Amino acid sequence: MVNVTFLGTGNAFSAGKRTNMCLLMEAPEFRMLVETGPMVLEQLSRVGLRAIDVERLFVTHAHGDHVLGFPMLALNRLGASTPLHIYAGLNTIASLRILSTLAFSSLSTDQLNLRWHEISQEGPDEVEPSPGVKIRTILPDYPPGVPTLATRWEFDDGPSVTFITDTRPGQASVELARDSDLLIHEASFSAILEPDADPYAHYHSTAQQAGEIAREAGCKRLALVHLGAKSGDQPDILIEEARAGSDLQVIVPDDGDQIRVTN
Repeated sequence: MVNVTFLGTGNAFSAGKRTNMCLLMEAPEFRMLVETGPMVLEQLSRVGLRAIDVERLFVTHAHGDHVLGFPMLALNRLGASTPLHIYAGLNTIASLRILSTLAFSSLSTDQLNLRWHEISQEGPDEVEPSPGVKIRTILPDYPPGVPTLATRWEFDDGPSVTFITDTRPGQASVELARDSDLLIHEASFSAILEPDADPYAHYHSTAQQAGEIAREAGCKRLALVHLGAKSGDQPDILIEEARAGSDLQVIVPDDGDQIRVTN
C-alpha cells in the first residue's frame, strides 16, 4: 500500500487554490518528497509535516516552479540528525546547488547535511532509495536545455506509481507507465477549454493526451496535475476529456488530497 498526497497540483502560472506541483510518496518505512517549489514549506505544513520530517527528495527538473523552495527546505533541516538524500539529474543538481549557495552562501553541503544522488540524463536509469523501493527513470521529450526525468516508483509486493510532467506525449512515456496502478500525468492544457493553444510548442500535454497515454499503457487510474489556472477550475471537463468515452478512472485532485494506491 502506498499513500500519495498531492501537496500542489498547479503549474508555474497557477493562482487561487492550486499551488505549484508537489507530491508526497509514502509507504511503510518510506517517505519521499517529489519537487520543491516556492511554497514547499507551507505545503508540508498543511499536512502536518516539517522540513525535518523529509529525508528523501526527488526533483524531475530545474524549472523554477519545481526547485525554488529548495534553499528554504534545506535551511529548515539545519541541525537534523539525518541527511537529506536528493535524487535528480546532473543539471538539476547543479541548479539546486547554485540556488542554495546564492541564498545561504555561508552554509556548505556538509553543514546542511545533504547527500546528492545523480540520476542519468543520458538514458534510462534505476536506483533503490530504500530497501524494497525501486525508482526507474527515462528522459522523455523535454524542453531545450532542461533535462526532465519521467519517473516510476515500484514497491516490492506493492503498487507502482508513475509521474510524468513537463513533456510532450510520446511512446517512451507509455512504456514507462505500462500497467502502473496510478499514473500521475501533467495536463497543463485542455484540448476542450483551450482549443487554440499549442502545448507541443511549450513541451506540455493536454488532458486528452494524458488520457491517451494512460489507456495505451493499461494504467488502472490517472491523476491529472500541473494544471493551469483556467483549466484547473473545471475538473469535470478535464476528466471527461481524458476519459474520451472510456471507462478509465480519472481524478483531478485538489491540493492536499491523498489517495491510497494498491495493486
